[in-house]
Formats: sequence, structure tokens, C-alpha cells
Amino acid sequence: MSTTETFESTAGGPETDTFPAVTDVASLDATGTTTGVDVDTPDDSSETSGIGVAAIVTTLFALVGWIVGSARLGDNSFFWHVRTGEHILDHGFPHGDVFSYTAPGTRWIAQSWLAEVAYAAIGRSVGDVGIRLFIGLVGATVSVLAFRLTLRFAGSVLRAAGIAGVSLAGVFAIWSERPLVIGLLFLLVLIWTVEVPDTWAGRHAIFVVPVVIYVWANVHGSFALGLAYLGLHVVGRWVDGAPPWLGRERSLVIGTALGVALSLINPYGTSLLTFPVELLSRGEILSHVIEWQSPSFRAKWGIAFALWIAVFVCAIARGRHRVTRRDLIVTIPMVLLALWAARNIAIAPLVGMPVIARAFASEPKRGPSFSRPFIVVACGAIALVGVMLAASAAGEKAYAFDTYPVKSMRYLERHDLLGERLLTDDADAGYVINQYWPKQRVFMDDRFDMFPVKLIHDFFTVSGGEPGWQRVLDDRKVDVVVWRNQEPLASLLNAADGWTRIHRDKTHSVWVRDGSAADQQS
Repeated sequence: MSTTETFESTAGGPETDTFPAVTDVASLDATGTTTGVDVDTPDDSSETSGIGVAAIVTTLFALVGWIVGSARLGDNSFFWHVRTGEHILDHGFPHGDVFSYTAPGTRWIAQSWLAEVAYAAIGRSVGDVGIRLFIGLVGATVSVLAFRLTLRFAGSVLRAAGIAGVSLAGVFAIWSERPLVIGLLFLLVLIWTVEVPDTWAGRHAIFVVPVVIYVWANVHGSFALGLAYLGLHVVGRWVDGAPPWLGRERSLVIGTALGVALSLINPYGTSLLTFPVELLSRGEILSHVIEWQSPSFRAKWGIAFALWIAVFVCAIARGRHRVTRRDLIVTIPMVLLALWAARNIAIAPLVGMPVIARAFASEPKRGPSFSRPFIVVACGAIALVGVMLAASAAGEKAYAFDTYPVKSMRYLERHDLLGERLLTDDADAGYVINQYWPKQRVFMDDRFDMFPVKLIHDFFTVSGGEPGWQRVLDDRKVDVVVWRNQEPLASLLNAADGWTRIHRDKTHSVWVRDGSAADQQS
């Protein structure tokens, strides 16, 4: 069964006001008209021709997303996100720091409060494995939405799988259980709403967009990129001849304005919405943070992003169909953002994915098809693998603490040294907060948006073993240090007068200041 439909484009220019029909595969032919083929629909000419492979590939994408998403919990930022959620459930919303002894009470916007509460509520109701399964579901949903979106335009299951796979490689290369991944899910919902007007979300954009923006704004600061995407789309469509006060663009503009207005209803008021701007104002600080640096193309996420860039460039230069001005206006800024900061690597491929699919779209052709029972059995077998993996996850520890100072902190606990003025690096501080707060507070964790600039620079001085590190430890009255054995500060502490190493394990060591209460206790 095939369908042929035309309607006003959401993303094309005046020369391409016909747009792929909203079927499971759609493509532009040489004349600019659209054709669509539902690859999940049996060919009416034969009762045994089957329903195609799209369902199987969709299930495979879901499995891959599930595997990536349900990995053991080991991200240092996630550790304090969970504890923040527990604090909110027990004591209400924090407006000042509660985790450090160096900056207690410092103004703090818990900008991911909704995700944090969700983590804590899931953990308390079904255990930490529930959080793993929740993130696994997010991963599976992101993967399926990405593939099915590409399938709308690519013209074949194989081409759609290739484009979606290349795009998701960068996403999954930097995947963690942080609230950012929930933000990626909202980004995909937004992209579906904009790019595919004939879906339910697309037809009700004036209602969907405000809800997405509101929830996203309370989950993660990346909502600002969603607003940027909507703004770039409207500008691009205007350049292509569709003014923002008419048609769908008008609905999107109104929906965006409603979403921003609605988002003011939150525990922090306007501060939640201005948080991304305040964070970016600390550019000099962020330049020291790996995720805010330009991606290294030797790292796995850099390699994955470089591959996607190559495909994107080919789509622009050699695609079967001309990329519109709107598409370039939307995607190029996102690519530049990813080249500026590695944390944006997951954003650009998702935004550019439908653009690539349209550029490479071909006349839909029916590929291999199988009988309905075969499809059901194949999808069931793939789903069974996911169920088995979930069962395996339920039987193992939810957290992965392998790289953290587990033994060193246990040493402090055994020797009644918890509660001293402790220095760890910012990543290990997340582990300390998760496992030992409130009894043990930290020098500094990775909330670079909150800590005073002077304190952050002091931390950089110490962590890099730079001149003046001893002065910082003296001024900040640090009495106990837990640090990685192979880093410069460890060697400096071993050689310095006034510090004694009292424990060493495979990854970390513990030092105490001579003559301090911690020294006497140890």
C-alpha cells in the first residue's frame, strides 16, 4: 500500500513547499512531489508477502538504547543529583549549598530539581536498580524515536538505520545517567513536533510545545537549546518565505511563549530560566572543565562526532536533494556549539538527523519482507533479551564505584575520621556526597555554576599541584586529603613537610596534616 500526500512544509523553502508525507518512509522525487510507503503494511497483492523489517529494526534500536541506558550507575554528578532529590523530599528545595564546608549556604539553584526528585522517589520506592531501569527506558525511547524519525524521510529501512545509527553514536558515546539524557528525550519530542506536522504532537504543537518546555526547564538547563532550536527554525522558515505570524510557525511561536511563561512557575522563579546564562558567564572557569572544552577527536565521543560531521557534510554537498536554507540555519549553529563544547555533541546529531535523511532520501522501495508470525517471533526474541538483561541488572549492584576512593573512605570511617575537613577531587566528591553526606562534607564538587570563583581557582591550584597549593590547604584549613596516587598532588604531599600518608590502596591514598585532630585520631 502506498500513499501520496502534499502539505505545507515545516522545514523546506519556497521551492520545496511539498514535504515528505507522514508515513513510515517518505521521500522527495525528482519533481519535488512527495511519496510515502508504510513499510510496516503488507503488500495487498499477496497474503504472504509480510510486513517488512522496520518492526525488527525498531526493536533492535530499542534494545541498543536499553543496553546503553541501563548500565550501572557511575557518574559522579549523578551521585549528588540523587542526594539532592532526597534532600528535597525530606527538607524542601535548597536555596543555599548543603554539601560543602567551604561554601555552606552559598546561593544555589538546583536547576535539575524535577529529575533529582524523580531519581530519589524511584530509588526509595523500588530501589536503586529502579533508577537503572528508568534510564534504560529513556535510552530505549530516545533510540526508537531517533530511528522512526529518520525512517519518515529516508526512503528505506537500511538508509534510515544507517543515518540514525551514526547520529546516535555521538549521543551514546557521552551517555550517562545525568538529567541531560532526559533533556535529550524532550529534544526529540520537540524535533518530532516541528519536523513532522501530521503527527498528533505536530497537529497540537500549540499545546505540546509549552508542556515540553515547562517540564524540560525543570529537568535540565539544556532546555535553552530547545528554545534556540525553535527560534532558529522560525527564522529559517521566515527566510524561506513563511513568516512567523502565519500558519504553523505562528502556533510554534505562541507555544514557545506560553512555555517560557509557564516555566516561571517553579521553585526558583526567573533564576531557573536565567541559570544557563549565568553558567555561561563563567567562561574562564568552564574552560578548565573537560565537558566544556572542544571535543578531542581522539576520544570515542570525538571520533563518533567526526563521523557524523562527515556524513552531514556529504549530505550538504552530495545529497540527492538540496538542503534548504532553513535546514542550514537550524543545524550549523548546533554543530558550532558541539565544536565549542563536548557536552553539546549529543545535540547537533539529533537536530541534524532529519536534515540528513531528507538530503539522502530516495524513491521508496519495498525491501525484504517476512510473514507476520516471523516478525512477531523475531521482535519477541529481541524483547526477551532486553527482559533478561533487566533481570540481570536487578541481581547485581546498581552502582559502579570502581574508580572512586571506596577503600580510602572506608579507612576514614573505620578510624573515626569522617567529618574532618576533607579534600578530594571534584569527581570523587560526588561519591563522598552520595555515600557519606551529611556526616562528611566536601571541599568542592563539580557544581562549577555555584561555588565562588575564588574557591574554584584555589581548587584548580591544588588539583594541578601548582605553586601555592600548600597555602590553599592552610587557608582552607584542610586536615585530610584523599587523592589519586598517580596525580601530581600525591607526589607533592609525599614530599612535603607537615603531611603524613596513613593509608594507600590501589587507586588512592590518605594524608593527614601533622598535629591536627585528624592526625591524633589516626
